[in-house]
Amino acid sequence: MSNVMNEILHRARICPVACALKILLLLLLLSALGIAIFLKHEMSIYAYVGFMAAIGYVAILAIATNGNCRLKLAKKN
Repeated sequence: MSNVMNEILHRARICPVACALKILLLLLLLSALGIAIFLKHEMSIYAYVGFMAAIGYVAILAIATNGNCRLKLAKKN
């Protein structure tokens, strides 16, 4: 267990942006699940779809910054 924790902390020190985006994505997905289960009648469908779109944008940024802290938008020759 110690090796796994050391590797996670090492990756967080190398690229804190990607690590923060992954944590933010996890928190947003958990909150979306909580809203879908407990607050499904209080929240409008349009607000929920907008919230899911925001989660999608965070997911795209988390995937784009996964390897290093730079966005991989295009390949260079």
